[in-house]
Amino acid sequence: MAAYHYEPLPPVAEVGKTPCFTRLMCLSPGTGTHPLECTLSIIDVANSPLRYEALSYVWGTEKAQQPIKCYGCDIPITLNLQHALLALRHPTLIRPLWVDAICINQQDMDERARQVAYMRLVYQYASRVVVWLGPESPVTKRGLARARELCEYRTMLLATSHESGNLTASPAHSNIQVDRMMLEGLIAEAGSAETGAQSVSDLIQLLETTYFERVWCIQEVVASKECICKSGDIEFNFYDLLSLAGLILELRGPQKPYSPLRFWSQVYQQRNRQWSPHALKVEASVGSMLQVLMNMRNFQATDPRDRLFAIFGISDEGLRPVLANMDAIVSGNNARMLSTMQKAFVWLGKKADALGIQRMERNPAMTPNYTKPVMEVYRDFTRFMIRKSPRVLDVLSHVQHTRDPTPGASWPSWVPRFDEPQSCSFFPHRLFLPGVPLNGHYPYFAQLHDFSLRGNPMEPNVLQLDGFRVDEAASVCGPVRSSEGGTLPVEQLWSDLFAFPLFPRTTLKYIGGTEPLDTAFLLTLCGGGVGLIVSMPDQLGELGGRLQGLQTLAEHARNQARHWLASFYGFPASAYQDMMPQSKSVRDANLNPAYYHVGVWNYLHHRRVFRTRQGYLGLGPDTMRPGDQIVSLYGGHMAFVLRQVSLTDWVLNNMKDPSIYSAFQAELQRLCEFKLSLSREFTLFELPNYIAMKPGIMLF
Repeated sequence: MAAYHYEPLPPVAEVGKTPCFTRLMCLSPGTGTHPLECTLSIIDVANSPLRYEALSYVWGTEKAQQPIKCYGCDIPITLNLQHALLALRHPTLIRPLWVDAICINQQDMDERARQVAYMRLVYQYASRVVVWLGPESPVTKRGLARARELCEYRTMLLATSHESGNLTASPAHSNIQVDRMMLEGLIAEAGSAETGAQSVSDLIQLLETTYFERVWCIQEVVASKECICKSGDIEFNFYDLLSLAGLILELRGPQKPYSPLRFWSQVYQQRNRQWSPHALKVEASVGSMLQVLMNMRNFQATDPRDRLFAIFGISDEGLRPVLANMDAIVSGNNARMLSTMQKAFVWLGKKADALGIQRMERNPAMTPNYTKPVMEVYRDFTRFMIRKSPRVLDVLSHVQHTRDPTPGASWPSWVPRFDEPQSCSFFPHRLFLPGVPLNGHYPYFAQLHDFSLRGNPMEPNVLQLDGFRVDEAASVCGPVRSSEGGTLPVEQLWSDLFAFPLFPRTTLKYIGGTEPLDTAFLLTLCGGGVGLIVSMPDQLGELGGRLQGLQTLAEHARNQARHWLASFYGFPASAYQDMMPQSKSVRDANLNPAYYHVGVWNYLHHRRVFRTRQGYLGLGPDTMRPGDQIVSLYGGHMAFVLRQVSLTDWVLNNMKDPSIYSAFQAELQRLCEFKLSLSREFTLFELPNYIAMKPGIMLF
């Protein structure tokens, strides 16, 4: 049978607004295994003549043996889509559906880019979104049944507890109290009868299916008015299912901070968020572009370019292109002014929307384009994120090299590989600001020097930035490869850096002369306390301002490390009196050796501990070597590590250490400038360390 020939969509108007045209599939009625048939018609999604549903699913790699028929011609589909359409097909009625694999001409790259640009609107205007979790199986059947029971149980608890006055008046606090009661029940159930443990296991497996790892699924669900999930003939409210994600995360214990399920839990929490007209937020967004990329680094995409394109419809910069140049480091002094400016830009953005999507002032780097190679898509996006206000280098934190780059490689070392899974934990954006002067002076933010008068880079694969040298790596430990359940190799790591043992305690002081050397070492292993954000989030609460937060994290880390030493080595508390907390909030926090243990593994995994010539300690990337240069680049929220590979070429790394933050800022004020050129031979390796001060020029 002949392949189906798609009718072209109406062209984009050169002037004025062009409707968001797409195709709508009408699935023909049928029963059993009767071949699938459909028709396609072009519609404006904002004014569709038919109420339609939009399908959210995982394509899969296995092809269906039978294609779907459209006007007697064939459209090939995957086996998973075939299962979904057979389950959705009505026995006697036509069912209007929007399905990307059928409604978009996948062979036309320009059409794909055009459709992706307003994909969010397709799901927004749908009467409801149907999430396909696969054919019915014993696991999905039991898992969805258990989810339904838990949601009904939660509703009953909320109703009866409010009647008896056992809960607080705040709905948010009431939900937290009820969830704690449910979690206690699930823990007891998982450890009791075999049937109880099985139902909990089924629910966990249900929330860990491949659907929850697909990049496009987030946007499709977030944009929906109503969303159900379906497996075989079973249907269930999808947001009710997501409401259990937080419970499952708690049941499984401390997890990596950027697991897919954790991000889905955030999506559920944002669904019911109240939008304030005075807040510096973008409605329907789940966060800034870089934060969303960080959260979705371990998601999957068939086309690597979709790792960027899929989040344009759920991020601040993607939803409001005019705000892409309004990012700022907000402080108490400028928050009100920025709020007023952002409202003005939001108003301008809405006016731009009225002109049509093709009229919006959207940077080419923020526009889907399937004709560009993957490297160029990532490279241009990286350049854009550096050039836009306030010209900071946050995007370079996404570079995570696990092997030395090959000189002359086609992929510049400073361009993040968003298509590769996360190899090590990210450090929070802008917690450390070694390359940003305290007075915010304009010349000392990132500035690219390789642009011609036309605004295009003369050498797009070369990145030139300003900064100054700080130190050099003298000793570097071997790479750490283990799991959170393994023993922390603290003594081995110490022996790689120093010629004397970790135990008994040395009297030597860390650089600066105030803190014991071994205390600074233990702090370094957990990123200066940042690792505790993952292992004990409920204990930390509000950290206050940035600098105050760093001090609080470090104090918590000392306290938890002291308890860990007592638990694993049997040292009395009196042996580490200097690590006792001073503030009451830290003293009152729960002590658990697992907090420090997990916090260390979260930031030590796939990193190296190093010592500089001046004596600073830090966490570096897998590829760090002695002799690597530690520098500060203007606009960097971390320090970077560079490796000189020729007279003019360098490779980059980044790292951090809050203990030398003030000294680093003072160094910045001395204006020790030099220009660095990052070419394709450079290697940029991320070097987040406890020292919080060094971005590198060549990424490894």
